[in-house]
Formats: sequence, structure tokens, C-alpha cells
Amino acid sequence: MPNTVETDVLIVGGGPAGSSTALSLLKYSNLKVMIIEQNDLNSIRVGEQVNASLFDLLDYIGINKSDFEENSLLPGYSSLAAWGSSHISSRHSIFSTQVDSFQLDREHFDLMLLKQASEKGAIVFPRTKCIDFKQTDTAWTIELRHETRGDFTIKSTYLIDASGRQSHVCRKLGIPIEKYDDLVAIGAFLYFKDTKRAIKQEILLETVEDGWWYFAGLPNQEMVVSLFTDSTIVKEKQLQKTENWNELLSNTVHIKKMLANTSSNAKPWVRNAFSHISNIGAKSNFLAVGDAVASFDPISSMGIGFAISSACHAAKAIIDNANDSNTFLNYQENINAIFKHYLETKTLFYNKENRWNDSSFWKKRN
Repeated sequence: MPNTVETDVLIVGGGPAGSSTALSLLKYSNLKVMIIEQNDLNSIRVGEQVNASLFDLLDYIGINKSDFEENSLLPGYSSLAAWGSSHISSRHSIFSTQVDSFQLDREHFDLMLLKQASEKGAIVFPRTKCIDFKQTDTAWTIELRHETRGDFTIKSTYLIDASGRQSHVCRKLGIPIEKYDDLVAIGAFLYFKDTKRAIKQEILLETVEDGWWYFAGLPNQEMVVSLFTDSTIVKEKQLQKTENWNELLSNTVHIKKMLANTSSNAKPWVRNAFSHISNIGAKSNFLAVGDAVASFDPISSMGIGFAISSACHAAKAIIDNANDSNTFLNYQENINAIFKHYLETKTLFYNKENRWNDSSFWKKRN
């Protein structure tokens, strides 16, 4: 590997936002694109529910339904919620008018997008960590370290943070970030002990005093169940301990019934799910996409859709920047407007539940 390589656009993060940015740039311009991914691409990802509008976004970046692996995209899940009462209703009647939904196998989906980006011309560096960022008037200089091949340097005209909810590049550059809550997901992947038993093809939300539970069958014959609550509650009640998590799960009305005779191979995992927005306007030739620029409460179902749409808008801002110096500013203003609408909508969602007004979790949201 050369000690120094050059590119037009360097994307830090090989998830859906980073891959979609690369795909959009490669389809609509002749810019050279590189992607840095710190992980080895084998980490387990939680499945995600999406609606049919996803296919319009994928079509824009050149991805067809035929590109999906078999069983990595399952249609027709019923989506239910016990939210605001113990009675189960259609989630769509509570939260949205979108009724056509699909369950993604996120591991296959993420890898498919990254593979497509690579095949269409992006150079991908897996297991590579960014050590330092410097900017001159004309370019970014990024110092990197590959797991086995050592240190090297990339010089790039544009730099994009696609590192996810932690916004690693934004934080390294001192970009202002406004965080709105401390929501976390604490959950587990489960399977039936009887391997011949079919997993029920549905999604269920159920509110409890300390937050809300999420259940979904996954395309790989697993289930995911997780509690969305505040990090302070996890710490106070030691919910990372299996016995405490199980006790809270046993107090649910509906979800516990769906998990009878299931088992898990590991203790509960904890993942950040907080809402935040980054103000990227202070840096020239720099953008953030997906969760790195704005992250949303999972109740909004905005994750994948926003990751890809923000990627498309960021790519267009870069492509048009040569002829219009306001494209980056316009991009940030669009992100601000989306986030403002999200906050208003999220408040409406949470205000539908008023059974635990003395709970610290619900007080913060109502």
C-alpha cells in the first residue's frame, strides 16, 4: 500500500449512509471516492422495519430489488402496538399512514450496499482507523492506520462523516453537536429451542413504566427484543445484568407471551439510541450524513430512510458545489428543517402514552 493516496471524496464509515453517498457520487459524477470502515464488516446488526418508499431511494442510487439476497427482505409484517393502553392496535393507526412495510436483514443489506459501492468504483479500506485530520485551503489530509498494513495518508478534497450516531469525525473536528436525550436500547437476539417452530411474522411495541419494548422476527429465524429506556435507568436498575433484564421483560403483558420457550446465546447488549443534530456549517468541504449528522428516536422509523436520503442530498451538494457555493449551507438548513419536524412529531408520539406520568422516562418526553 502506498504511504500517500489521493481521492476527491473520503467517506468515513461504511454503513448505509456512507455506502449510499458513494453510490450516488459514482452514479452522478466522475469523482473518485474512498470509504474507510473501522470494523471488519462482520458485526451483528439489529433488523429494521422500512416502508416501500425505500425502493425509490435505492432506485435513485442504482440498487434494484434483485440485488437483495434471498430472505434478506421480508414483506407483509403486521406491525402492532400496545401504546397508550394495554390494548393492542395497529401501529400504523397510532403513528403513521404508511402500511406497506418490510423487515430488513441489516447485516445482508449493509454488506450489499458496500459491495455495490466497491463494484461501481469506490475504494474500500476495512479494518482501518482514522488517527488525525488536518485541513488546508485546498484539501484534507487524513492520517490512518490499517490493522495489519500499518500507517498511511489520504489526501482528499472533500471529507464526509458517515460514522454513525457517535459522529466520531464531527467530534474529532470540534463540530457543535446538540444532544436531546439519553435513550438507549438494551436487548437480545433470541431463538426458539424447538428449531422447527416458526417465528411469528410481526412487530410489536409495548410501553411500560420505564420506557417501551420492541419485538420483531428477523429474516434469519431469530427474534430481537429490546427495551428502549434512558441510560440512567439502565445504570440505576443494572439492566445489563441478564436476571434484571429478564425480570423487567417478565412484567410485560404481551411481549413475554411471544417469547415462551425461547433462548439466547449471550447477555443483553446495550446500544445508543439518543437523538442529536450536528452543525457542520463551520467547516468547509465537510459534510456529515445519516446518524452522524442527525439521529432519531427509533420510534420514528427514520433510520435507514434518512441515512440514504441524506446521503443523496450530500452527494448532490458536493457535485453542485463547483457552481454554487451555497450547496453545503442549503444541505445543513434542510437537515435542520427535518430535525425540527421530527421533534414535533416525536412529542405527539410520546404524548399518546399518559399512564405513567410520574415515571422519569415519560416525564422527560411529555
